[in-house]
Amino acid sequence: MFERENAFYEANREMLRQKYLGKELVIVGDEIIGVYDDLDTAVDTTARTRPLGTFCVKDVPVDPAWEKWEIS
Repeated sequence: MFERENAFYEANREMLRQKYLGKELVIVGDEIIGVYDDLDTAVDTTARTRPLGTFCVKDVPVDPAWEKWEIS
């Protein structure tokens, strides 16, 4: 699940870090459809217009060491 979204995130990791450091990104396919300050807001806001399971939320951590703990 979310193979395309994860591939987009990985392929663009450095650009995303430069542009969205510390944010939560809502990704559908290879498109960022939302940028939020926290996970709860990202999920709650996006779920108002899209069913759960149809979008992926990815963290752009301030500390790259935290990425190893990220769950997709």
